Amino acid sequence: MHNYELMFIVRPDADEETLKGTREKIQSIISDNGGELTNTDDMGKRRLAYEINKYREGIYTVVTFKADADVVNELNRVININDNIIRHMAVNIDDK
Repeated sequence: MHNYELMFIVRPDADEETLKGTREKIQSIISDNGGELTNTDDMGKRRLAYEINKYREGIYTVVTFKADADVVNELNRVININDNIIRHMAVNIDDK
């Protein structure tokens, strides 16, 4: 298992219930596929460096977890389907 960090940005006009559901969905995908959540950092609403889908702000969340590469592939698949997430990036943070 490797250490990963996933950062995703949710639309700024999403209500609190949608935001909570999106975060829970990401966490359940990790745990249901054999991964282990290490930390979740809700960074709140921040201004974007450039406009994405006509949005100038987004709600940032950073999740660190331990998992296999299959979990990251499943996360990418599910996130690409989700219209509430406007950007995401998963990075392997293991020391080489």
